[in-house]
Formats: sequence, C-alpha cells, structure tokens
Amino acid sequence: MRAVVPGLAFVFFAGALAAQPKTETYTSSDGRYVARFPGKPKVTTPTAKSAIGDLQVTVATYATADGNVFLVSFTDYPVVATKAENSKTLFDGVRNGLKGSNGEIVREKEFEFGPDKLPAREGVVNRDKGKQRIKFRAVLRDNRLYQVAVIGTADFVSSKDATAFVESLELTK
Repeated sequence: MRAVVPGLAFVFFAGALAAQPKTETYTSSDGRYVARFPGKPKVTTPTAKSAIGDLQVTVATYATADGNVFLVSFTDYPVVATKAENSKTLFDGVRNGLKGSNGEIVREKEFEFGPDKLPAREGVVNRDKGKQRIKFRAVLRDNRLYQVAVIGTADFVSSKDATAFVESLELTK
C-alpha cells in the first residue's frame, strides 16, 4: 500500500506539470515591453487611419488552432493626443474600437499600471451577439499606447491562460 501512494502522487504531480501551458517570453526592444505568449508571435506593422491622422501600429499576435488570439500592440501618438486631459478620450476610443457598433461592454475599469502608476483601463466586450469576446488592457506611457488583449470565446477569454497572458505584460525601459 505504501508503494501505491507515492506512485499516485507521482502520477498526479506529473499530470499537473503536463497540464501547465508552455509560454514563450517575447521581448520587443522597439516597443519596450515583455509578454508571455503561448508560442512565437507574428509581428506586423499596419497603418491605422484615425481622426488625428495615420498611425503606425506594431502588433504581435499568436493565434491558436481553434481561432483564439493573443495580442500585444503599441502605437505612438502625437503628444497632444496623450496629454492627461485627453487620456479618457483615448481610452474611450480603444474601447469603442474593440466594441464596434453592435458590441456591448461587459465590464470596464480604470486603474494605475505598474510601479510608475501609469494611466490604464481594462475591460471585457462582447462582439457579434456574444459569439466573440475580447478582454483587453490599455496602458499609456508618455505618448505610447500599449494594448494587450485576448480574443475568442467567452470560455477562452475567462480562462486562467488568457488572464495570465493579459497580466504578463511588463513595460521595460
């Protein structure tokens, strides 16, 4: 009987280790951030049209086989757009862009991010009548807006893996 208990403990421990998702630390020296993706992200630099002109967005994405997405992006804005008195408008624009015209806000809150207590907002929005959910965090440092998000089903977005990813964003110097 004594040999069975350590054997069961080993099986349980090995199973717990196998269940741990692998993550890959991705460092963006240009973006000055680190995040833990589930694999190597693809990096693109599309141009986004906005009310203040064209903006270059640098996006790192990792898509799973079942269509869920992990994403970190950064965008440099004109300094005037990121002044303290404009941050609410900027964060509202992020949320509204993610929500789209037919989406709904599930929850949202403002907070201070990291040791420098940077202005930030996080939330969850539903799109496409709840078929797609987005959990996001937006952080403003100087004139750079960082966004980290997970996009997929409600179950995926509320999972421990999705939360760990969103919380993995660290800004570097």
